[in-house]
Amino acid sequence: MERKLENTVFVVNMGEDTISVLDLLSRSLLYKIRLYEGFFYKGKQSVFGSHDAVIDYNRKYLYITNSHHGSISIVDLIQNKLKDQVYVGSCPSHIAICRKNKMIYVSNTDSNSISAIHLEKNSLLTQIPVGTMPHDVKLSHDQRKLYVTNVDSNTVTMIDTVHNDVEKTVSVHENPYHITLNKEGNLIFVVSTSFSSIDQGMITILDSKDMKILDQMKVGRMPVEAIIGKNDNILYITDAELNVVHVLNIKEQKLIDKIHVGRMPSNIKKDGRDKFLFVGNIQDNTLSIIEIKTLKVIENISVGVEPSSILCT
Repeated sequence: MERKLENTVFVVNMGEDTISVLDLLSRSLLYKIRLYEGFFYKGKQSVFGSHDAVIDYNRKYLYITNSHHGSISIVDLIQNKLKDQVYVGSCPSHIAICRKNKMIYVSNTDSNSISAIHLEKNSLLTQIPVGTMPHDVKLSHDQRKLYVTNVDSNTVTMIDTVHNDVEKTVSVHENPYHITLNKEGNLIFVVSTSFSSIDQGMITILDSKDMKILDQMKVGRMPVEAIIGKNDNILYITDAELNVVHVLNIKEQKLIDKIHVGRMPSNIKKDGRDKFLFVGNIQDNTLSIIEIKTLKVIENISVGVEPSSILCT
């Protein structure tokens, strides 16, 4: 199974409830895994609203949040089909797996809560109340903390994963949307987006231990998601309004480049060898592959309707 999944990219297509499975070496679509085959399915019509996905540490299952359905889907990667579903809260958005305590954490945007699910039993253990409109969730490197962006309350919450309790909540710039950590895990980069064409977005840097704000940097028009570079000094940020990926030098607080991709780029990931960036373009229904060395788009691959999440193995 390890060999089969090597150099594989999974793309969650929110607008049609599918997973596109791509081969990185040939840069081609291998097949799609359909998540919904019910009575109301009429082709490219979203019933689940599949939003985000994670792979388990044994690389046997995919766990996908379904924003329209209040559930997560569990996909068996050996049989390439839906195995099970677990109901969580209202409008689940993002998901993280904590290997340390065998838990799955899901942000429920309309329930203002985080669902904690037992990984082996696939059962809901508890609901953790957070701020208003929780969106992204990221684990600390030691997996003892879970960080949550609360879009409508303009806060970031830190949860103790040992006891599944809120430890601290801090105010940041308005509309905090996504989070990424540096490689050491001591810094959190919070991407605050803008819902206005005249405002700018913001990157807020927090100390991961005490949640103290260390710095802030204005960036772009509608930044969505960011990922840290190989040397911890570069941040790659998608901008859904400008249709680019910003390349930010963190130390100098300066935008050093921008890469034009498809329309409404949202999610961004990179491969484990730091050779490629992958960007999902929601309006184009494509995946842009960027060579990190040259900062050039080398391929645009058609995937499914509204690619909302990317996974690389």
